[in-house]
Amino acid sequence: MTELIIDRDERLKLRAQSHDLAPAVLLGQNGLTEAVLKEIDKAMNARGLVKIRIPGDDREARSEIIARILDQLNAALIQAIGKTVTVWRPIPEQKNEEKTEQRPDREARKPRSRGGKILKTDKKRLAQAKKPVRRAHPKRGRLVKKAMGAKQ
Repeated sequence: MTELIIDRDERLKLRAQSHDLAPAVLLGQNGLTEAVLKEIDKAMNARGLVKIRIPGDDREARSEIIARILDQLNAALIQAIGKTVTVWRPIPEQKNEEKTEQRPDREARKPRSRGGKILKTDKKRLAQAKKPVRRAHPKRGRLVKKAMGAKQ
């Protein structure tokens, strides 16, 4: 496999997207092992854009590690600042599209309630759908008890 090469405009867009990402993979004392490569590969399959933190003060060793990552995972170097490296690879198409189509639509489910309260997950979903909230029991007004012997 070889390093993926992308044009300048695409690299700038990806650099802007990676600005607020936290490093997803941190290399340990053992450096770049097969397990770390698998973890980087898994993160790239899920997200596409991944930040990697490489420890050590030797610049040459870091550049060798970066070159090995790019070569073995067929990725493109987006940015390398200090010990943090951002790499990108297009997200592969899902092979099991049939399984995802069999899932029920999340919007179609009715809200669950417990004693008139709607669960937080349902509140978020209903807020996105902008539908009126159906409650099992109507909301009661707030009752304020007056303190005994308090002056009015």
